[in-house]
Amino acid sequence: MNRLKYLFTGVLALLLASCFEIHEQIDIKPDGNGNLTINTDMSKLLEAMQSYLGQEEMEKQLPGKNLDTTVMMKTLMDSAKDVTPENKELVKDGAVHMKLNMEQKIFKSDIHIPFTSQANLEKLYNSMNNQSLGFTQLFKGMTGKTDSAGSDNNMPDMNQFNAIYDFKSHDGLISRKLNEQKWKDLQQIPQFSQMKDAGNMGISIPYTLTINLPRPVKKVDNILAKLSPDKKQVVMQYNLIEVFTHPEKFEYTINY
Repeated sequence: MNRLKYLFTGVLALLLASCFEIHEQIDIKPDGNGNLTINTDMSKLLEAMQSYLGQEEMEKQLPGKNLDTTVMMKTLMDSAKDVTPENKELVKDGAVHMKLNMEQKIFKSDIHIPFTSQANLEKLYNSMNNQSLGFTQLFKGMTGKTDSAGSDNNMPDMNQFNAIYDFKSHDGLISRKLNEQKWKDLQQIPQFSQMKDAGNMGISIPYTLTINLPRPVKKVDNILAKLSPDKKQVVMQYNLIEVFTHPEKFEYTINY
């Protein structure tokens, strides 16, 4: 019975996740500062949620039918009790824009965070990946979503899978490498095998990474990477769901 529950949970989570489209962009300027931008289009999620959850449960999950707001990250972090002062400092100048329109079936989030150095970019990226910034709970608050007694706290979170990578950035190099121990640990959670099986259903979560660099690329080791004519821009497009079977596909090292 528990296996069936986890399988259903995994399949449902991936079916809903397949309604996401993610665009991530890292802009690094010559002096080392820059911007991290993550645009997530969840518009198809609204229709899927209506089909799988029904109208009543839909209203519980997203009680606010319309939302179009930009909130400074500093404001969000002021109420975040579990975020360290160092991490609050990393994102204090960032902003989050959320747009939700139930009738037009629009659901988008845009995160924009400037960084003052590549060392801070590395800290920022790794803090986001290990969820120590608490973004998931903050976004639930922005949309009016609160956990209920009947919620399934075992529902797998796609953000869990970002934590299996180590990100490094300094002048001349930017990389993302699989952490073998974290990968092994992830495979031990009860939902992993079910999520992996469900991932073989042909589900696709489009993910595009764009990195703009201050100098031309000398070498990049990911075969999916495409360079602009001046070799200062790297674009990689993935199916995010493949992280369950081929996590090495998300690795890259760029020398410039």
